[in-house]
Amino acid sequence: MRRPPPLLLPLFRSEGQARLLARVYLSPDRPAPLADLARELGIDRGTLTREADRLEQAGLVRSERVGRQRILHPDDESVYFSELSALLLKALGPASLVGPAVADLGGVEHAYLIGSWAARYLGEPGPPPADIDVLLIGAPEWGAVARMARELTSLLGREVNPTILSPEQWSDAEDGFVRQVKREPRIELPLGARPRTPGRDER
Repeated sequence: MRRPPPLLLPLFRSEGQARLLARVYLSPDRPAPLADLARELGIDRGTLTREADRLEQAGLVRSERVGRQRILHPDDESVYFSELSALLLKALGPASLVGPAVADLGGVEHAYLIGSWAARYLGEPGPPPADIDVLLIGAPEWGAVARMARELTSLLGREVNPTILSPEQWSDAEDGFVRQVKREPRIELPLGARPRTPGRDER
């Protein structure tokens, strides 16, 4: 079943198409076979293949064959390349770009996108998000976190607001903020080599 258009940028025919384009355009240094992309994005393999075919026929992506595997790359010769890259960056960039930036900090055990941006990304209706809330679990150096937030704010066009909690605070079932975050939509960010599929975490 085709998912509805993404709330953050309802210009695309489906959420799967938007996420596939964002993954290919915003992480060109991490090309992956279609089977891996399907698992990473949480999209049925057949659906993802059909979306890839449509995008290639439209001249937005190009395919490379490595053995029996098909790998997608952004088509930087497309007349839409610059504008499409900018749209995807502003609308869907946090899911692809915040995780690697956090991983470079050190001292972070877990990281989440929370708040209105995460809710819209996961399909909960509401007004467009004005900012991007990032929750860091661990003990990163605050100066490095502040620099990361400034750089991401400039790149993504929305203010990035980091919050740091210790593992003990995150485990405190009596803390009102923690209870609220765990009750609402959140996206766990990949801090290692293998990306995690965005979605709701176990509560």
